[in-house]
Amino acid sequence: MPVTRSTRTLVLTALRARGPMSRADLARYAGVAPSTVSGLVQELLAAGLVVTAPHSGGAAQRGRPGLSLTLNPRLGAVAGVEFCFDRLRVLLCDLAHNVIGTARCELPYAHGSGIALAAAEKLVGEALAAAGLRRDALVAVGVSVPGPVSRHPDAVTPSAILPGWHGVTAAEIAAGLGVAVSIDNDSNLAALGEHRWGAGRGCADSVTLKFHYGIGCGLFANGALIRGRGGAGEIGHVTVDQRGPLCRCGKRGCLETYAAISAITDALRPRHGTLTLPELMRLLAARDPGAVRVVGDAAELIGTHLATVCNLLAPQRVIVTGPMAQAGDLVLEPIRTAIRRHTAPNPVPEVVLGSLGGRNTALGAIALALDETGWLPAKRPRG
Repeated sequence: MPVTRSTRTLVLTALRARGPMSRADLARYAGVAPSTVSGLVQELLAAGLVVTAPHSGGAAQRGRPGLSLTLNPRLGAVAGVEFCFDRLRVLLCDLAHNVIGTARCELPYAHGSGIALAAAEKLVGEALAAAGLRRDALVAVGVSVPGPVSRHPDAVTPSAILPGWHGVTAAEIAAGLGVAVSIDNDSNLAALGEHRWGAGRGCADSVTLKFHYGIGCGLFANGALIRGRGGAGEIGHVTVDQRGPLCRCGKRGCLETYAAISAITDALRPRHGTLTLPELMRLLAARDPGAVRVVGDAAELIGTHLATVCNLLAPQRVIVTGPMAQAGDLVLEPIRTAIRRHTAPNPVPEVVLGSLGGRNTALGAIALALDETGWLPAKRPRG
């Protein structure tokens, strides 16, 4: 079968989005004979657009032994920009899916978008310079925000959660960075990062919990991220008690007001005073009875509501991420117990920790950008 332009595009698109792949995997993905892919690969290798590499060669990868094919890392880079309520993280990845740079800074709490976007432009530039790359090496950027996002066109949805970000669009951010930009919610991108490179790899149906100062879920079904219209997986804003504490979303008695990190530290304040997250983790490491009880109660409450999600979606795996995942079994066991207690008598999903640590959301933003950019290599690399 002759090599067509569409086959070439399919192969390059697969390598851009998925990273290292074997010739056999590329043939299956493109739906052509292995001999057709082999001929095309030889052309791409000769042109310097594709190189061979070990499956385990990238810092963002969890690989298999042997050689595979990737886009030439020198062709460009993709950035993942993670905005949190009080900090900013940037990861830089080459086109072989290796993490080649990182930068971070603090942000004022409840900052406006102008301050945050200016800081992001600066950090992306610093990460590129540290990696020895010019600005024009950047081909796409994925952006994570801790609030609701509408898709296509990408825009931050007006809400009380991100009051300084109302209406910010991907096009506005792209104008500042000079490249294509895609935006999504942080829980979705934590799930995408784990699905592509972490504890969700090879799992078509999963729920990724982000246990943070907010509580959210990223949902995968049949290998696809479920986004809904304007956001999905907002488990943190399920009502636990309609007469409960006022939530930052404007409702009363949301799950976040009982189980997020702020609720945990508030419950411990009478005995321990105002706690930072590292101080809370030290109490848990020392098995302080009060801290263990409060965190266990919060995790059990989250697990009870996750059980409803599991009854609806029947996932194979629940992946726990976010700062509270550092508590390990003190969080996992209450969640497991609640899910077992409240799910239907079908196979109960396994409950595991995420494997990417604090990088999963920024890596998910990179995966989003790699999936959605229209950029493809068209010529030999420079140099």
